Amino acid sequence: MAARLQIKHKLLLWFSGLVGLILLAFSAYVYLSYVDFRQESFAARLTRKAAVAHQVLGDTIISNVLASLPEQAEYLYAPDNTPLYSSLHGQDFQPTPSFLAQVRQEKEHAFSFSSPGHQYPKDGVAITYHLPDTPGEYVAIVTAYDSNGYTRQYSLLNSLLYGNLMAVVVVAGLGLLFASRALAPLTFLIRQLRAPGSQQSAFRLRAANPHDEVGVLAAAFNDLLTRQEALAASQQAFIAQASHELRTPLTTIKGWLETSLDYDSDVPSLKESISHAAQELDKLTELTNGLLHLARLGGLAPTLDRQPLEVMDLLLDVVDTVQHQRPQQRLSLDVGEGVERQQVPPTVLGNRHLLRTALVNLVDNACKYSAEQPVALRLEMNTDQGIRLFIEDQGIGIAPAELQRVFQPLIRGSNVERIGGFGIGLTLAHEILQLHQGMLRLLPRPGGGTIAEVSLPLASL
Repeated sequence: MAARLQIKHKLLLWFSGLVGLILLAFSAYVYLSYVDFRQESFAARLTRKAAVAHQVLGDTIISNVLASLPEQAEYLYAPDNTPLYSSLHGQDFQPTPSFLAQVRQEKEHAFSFSSPGHQYPKDGVAITYHLPDTPGEYVAIVTAYDSNGYTRQYSLLNSLLYGNLMAVVVVAGLGLLFASRALAPLTFLIRQLRAPGSQQSAFRLRAANPHDEVGVLAAAFNDLLTRQEALAASQQAFIAQASHELRTPLTTIKGWLETSLDYDSDVPSLKESISHAAQELDKLTELTNGLLHLARLGGLAPTLDRQPLEVMDLLLDVVDTVQHQRPQQRLSLDVGEGVERQQVPPTVLGNRHLLRTALVNLVDNACKYSAEQPVALRLEMNTDQGIRLFIEDQGIGIAPAELQRVFQPLIRGSNVERIGGFGIGLTLAHEILQLHQGMLRLLPRPGGGTIAEVSLPLASL
């Protein structure tokens, strides 16, 4: 039931309930305070009457003068509990020996008792007194019926109950108005979302006040829409580019095979056609593997196996791998002074296979687009908690407008048409470094070429 309530109804219930509890607590305090006051004030009056009741003895005239309380009655008892005096105003209270003993023990005792024909209990006070030259304690008892006090008490109770009920009703009405006005900006946004134009791609929320919390929420929602549109556009571009990249080798393979079927009549020609088709299949396999690697990276973050890795050891492995793949390429590795001063070798926490793949892709890209010009690697300390690796080539470079775009899958620079590749290596490197809380930046190199800057945090050992 609570899950189906709107926020304004929940606010109304909480607000009304809270105010109702406060009013109830305050009313209970007022009522109980009045009950105590009535009892104490009436008991004080009875005490004063009892203090002089023993002086009356049997004087009926003085007794009538003292009887100023409704249905007041006075009783006097000797030390042996013998009745000495009883007023003419009623014999409805009969003290027991145990009651008289309790009074003598307490010296002053206030009590109440039920009396036939009365709606409310009657009140009484009993005190002890001494007579000169007489041993033992006498007891004086005065009882009366506080009908006026009880009437005011229960009138107060009814007033508080009905007053609280009316107050809660008024508070609920005002609370509903308050909740409706407080949530009006959200209602305004909801109406926009349900409007027919909300299905259009250019739709954005308009806040009544862009500076309040709802306005900030609307701005955040609009930013989310913008990112979602960019992501959708990127996915569409990726699908179109992937379809093109996959179709090209498939079309080439089909062409070579059809040509072989129609024209190849000898074994050498047939082998040549099959060789060309196999090369295109290798390209297709490489492209498919790259796409699979990209798809798998998205779910690796929670389960990624991370181990301490010495950066220099990893870089030497990367340089050795690329050097074997490209024997004619000149590679150099320089270590900065800050790295040399470290007491322990710089160590990162990560997956060796993935980091090696990312760095090999970056170095291999630098070699591929350098036309056999030297490629330099330089390792430096970024801060005490991180390292930076610079990979510099002297190749064709990347247009400044494309430095961020080339991180998207299957996107390549506009000046690399004659150089083989699929536009996956940089994307893989970028994703892998992000998995390791690192960063990859591409910078134009003065004099031509590109600098790939890799930043990685050091492991806490």
